[in-house]
Amino acid sequence: MITIRHAQLSDLREVKAIDQLLFGADSYPLFVLRQFYDVTGDYLLVAETAGELVGYMLAHYNQDKSLGWLLSLGVLPAHRGKRIGEKLMAACIGQMETKGVATLYLTVHPDNAAGISIYTRLGFEVKEEVADYYLDGSPRLLMSKQIKV
Repeated sequence: MITIRHAQLSDLREVKAIDQLLFGADSYPLFVLRQFYDVTGDYLLVAETAGELVGYMLAHYNQDKSLGWLLSLGVLPAHRGKRIGEKLMAACIGQMETKGVATLYLTVHPDNAAGISIYTRLGFEVKEEVADYYLDGSPRLLMSKQIKV
């Protein structure tokens, strides 16, 4: 059984390990995860099964602009295909909806078919492709989902 819950400070090393495994040199340093935890901890969720962290979701809510950003999603390869990423996303989106978010945004690499499939199923649409989103030559699709009109 998969449990989705808010991350605890004691989870950050495991979140870092998942992030490192999945994103390598592009993973968040542990000190950045700690700062995200302090700044936007309500939107750092983890997926757990049998006492093992198997995925995480990191997002941010900008109350002044009434928008949210889904920043990172990761699920261990051995646990893919179980809709864990979708469950993490749905939980985060639900939280954002109750806070009054008008629009949610995310970016995804154009080659990430699995991610794009999840995001599309959850109602996100591609708004544009940005050729150098991270200023390192890496392309990204900017996707958004309108919550309130």
